[in-house]
Amino acid sequence: MIFPEVYEALDPHCCLVAEDEDGSMMGSCFYHPRETHVSLGIMNAHPDHAGRGVAATLLAEVVHRAGSLPVRLVSSCMNLDSFSLYTRAGFTPGELYQDMYIPSTKVLPEVPVGGERVREASADDIEAMVQLEEEVSGIRRKKDFQFFIRNEQKIWKTLVVEGLDKTIDGFLSSVSHPGTTMLGPGVMRSETAALALIHAQLLGMAGQQPVFLVPARATNLVASLYQWGARNCELHVSQARGAVTSPGGITMPTFMPETS
Repeated sequence: MIFPEVYEALDPHCCLVAEDEDGSMMGSCFYHPRETHVSLGIMNAHPDHAGRGVAATLLAEVVHRAGSLPVRLVSSCMNLDSFSLYTRAGFTPGELYQDMYIPSTKVLPEVPVGGERVREASADDIEAMVQLEEEVSGIRRKKDFQFFIRNEQKIWKTLVVEGLDKTIDGFLSSVSHPGTTMLGPGVMRSETAALALIHAQLLGMAGQQPVFLVPARATNLVASLYQWGARNCELHVSQARGAVTSPGGITMPTFMPETS
């Protein structure tokens, strides 16, 4: 229930459903309109209606509603039906992500470089977070950061890391709920900032095994996580229909919420 509850609170009335002639639900799809793009959330089709084009029809409607805005999503590389759904619809694969976790039995190392400059985010940081994400990946989603920091559901935690000049070098949110535990979304200027934020979030989630997505091209970040005992559990790829900006830093998408 966390998905419909959070998505309705964040983006009211942004869920499409497909019904059969008898009124039974054949599928549904969440979507997230933002000023720079539209993100596609959870897409599903009931197995009793497989082969009837349910998901493709829902996807076409989201693309129609997006108008001239790009449509973005993160899809599984290991689910070829899902991957093919989007590429057939004109989506282009982009950044490759490794889904990783660190077993709760592992002991984290000492605070990495920059970790001493990590602190909890406040409402005063929101504008800097928006500007950083636009600088790194070309998108804006201010309402998400406001939503996380208000934390009315009491399940979110957002940290920022400051540079030596006190500017924001990165931020990383997390969700901790019986239905899902993940790190993200996050945006950082460097792999060093990403590692400091991941470490700080994991320290605050002792005994849990949150999943987090990191870019496969961030070789130093990935190597450090392996040294900490991280394991891979999936592979995802960003996909987009329309003009997009290649990341100029580190991006860490998440499945709660899927708004990047």
